[in-house]
Amino acid sequence: MADPVALPPPRKLYTQLRECTSTLSRAQAALEFIRTCTTSEGGFLFLPRSSELTLIASSNGAQPSPELLLEAKRTWDRELDRQPDDNKTLELSSIEALRAAQENAVWRNQDDETYERRLLSIYRATGWTPVGLVMLRTRDGKSLQPIRQVHIEAVCNALLDSGDVQERSIPPRSV
Repeated sequence: MADPVALPPPRKLYTQLRECTSTLSRAQAALEFIRTCTTSEGGFLFLPRSSELTLIASSNGAQPSPELLLEAKRTWDRELDRQPDDNKTLELSSIEALRAAQENAVWRNQDDETYERRLLSIYRATGWTPVGLVMLRTRDGKSLQPIRQVHIEAVCNALLDSGDVQERSIPPRSV
């Protein structure tokens, strides 16, 4: 197991990201924070632009394959369609069915490179707000380290409050 990474407090992370001088520098800093925390070899950060998911930052200036771009867009569309239902209690059988239907977070391309998908989203104002998607390269297909939700919230809030992502709140489904 990798040594834990010393993380800045969420408020400091938010301030550091907000102090970046441009969308691109903020996105690059956010990607590098996430990549370092997860012990990923590299990755790509996608943010929505108009109605299209767009590559905004990459590790070491790498360009994603067309196959990875398609997978990122497919994942984004699927996640937007499957908004969370946090306002109702589920029976145990329903939870087991959801787990069985849940897609594995790890994706492998034709060149046998392995990536883990991470959705960046937050609950804000009246509902769930999808902010972006990170595709993180894994070492030998091993799972990446988790990131505390408070740090994901700091990243999402910085991207939203800076105007890098237009807030698109999706209200919770009614019971």
